[in-house]
Order: sequence, then C-alpha cells, then structure tokens
Amino acid sequence: MGFDFESTEAMAGSIFMGAGGAMPAIWTLIAAIVCVYALWSGNRHEHQAYDKLKK
Repeated sequence: MGFDFESTEAMAGSIFMGAGGAMPAIWTLIAAIVCVYALWSGNRHEHQAYDKLKK
C-alpha cells in the first residue's frame, strides 16, 4: 500500500471521486445554510442580550 512518487502515470483520471455528481453542490448548500443560520442566531442572541441589559 502506497504511492509511487517517481511516476505520474497513476494520476491520469479524476482524483476527486464526487466530480460530476450533485452531492458536492448539495453539501456546499447545506454548509452555507448552516453558516447563515449560525450568523443569524448569534446576531439575534446579541440583540436579546443587549435589550435585557438595557432594561
């Protein structure tokens, strides 16, 4: 088990197995949604904490 670094003949095909499929786009969309939710949730919490402190 290993890789022959002296020859590049084994690197002829696609290295990324998911190339050409829909899953990379779906996972990217899911990751973007999670990031946007985290930003929205944090912003909402900060406003609630600020309003609580103001009272």
